[in-house]
Amino acid sequence: MKKIIKKTIASLVLILIVFISGLITLMCFPQTLFANKIEHQKFRIYYDNEIDKDGLINILDHAYQLIEHSELHDTNFVFNIFLAHNNFFNTIEDLQGKGPIARATAGYITVKYPIDIKNNLIKGLRSSANLTEIIVHEMVHNLQGNRYGLLSFSPIKHPPMWKLEGYPEYISRQNMLKSSDYSLRFEIDRYVELEKNSKDGFVEVVKGHYMPAYYCKGRLMVEYLMDIKGFTYDEILKDSRTEIEVFEELVNWVKVQK
Repeated sequence: MKKIIKKTIASLVLILIVFISGLITLMCFPQTLFANKIEHQKFRIYYDNEIDKDGLINILDHAYQLIEHSELHDTNFVFNIFLAHNNFFNTIEDLQGKGPIARATAGYITVKYPIDIKNNLIKGLRSSANLTEIIVHEMVHNLQGNRYGLLSFSPIKHPPMWKLEGYPEYISRQNMLKSSDYSLRFEIDRYVELEKNSKDGFVEVVKGHYMPAYYCKGRLMVEYLMDIKGFTYDEILKDSRTEIEVFEELVNWVKVQK
């Protein structure tokens, strides 16, 4: 009887090991779960259903132009993008946590919700967002891991959230930041008011797109340090000041400008 129990336990342990190993393999190499593939410039796109290929390529070309503004830009880096809505991989990817409409993981990008290529949108549960900006945001996360190492930019270990998420937001919003009617001072005032009135920690980062407040706050802090104070991202990462100290400096700067 004891031998039977031991064999049963050993078999269950073996099955569990094989199952976990299979999940890890699929997490690291999900390409086999997708029916179709597009290779374009520095992109590999994996998907199932028919899509507007030309429209998607135009979006990706624009995304790459924005990435070239980043000091992390690496001409040798290839971006793997998985359009995972309604694909089994989305369920596996959710093991990292549900919520994001897209996520960068170990050198690739998972787009988790339906996309509207014609209107350049991704449709989340809470709101729609500009697809180009979402892709750029995740591309920057890929480049953070590429530059500084995945162990330093991982779910377990990473810089403070404002530094982690603020820089991808800063790069992805370059079109808005460079528009003639944009004002950093106005955006700071707008954020302070939105954050004060938020009941769930979310704010309207841009019209119609709601995100946790630290995304917006982080972008404003990075934008201030880079565009006003002349910091590089490397210098921001090395800056020992706390989030509170930097944000107080930013708010005081607005007061002086007024």
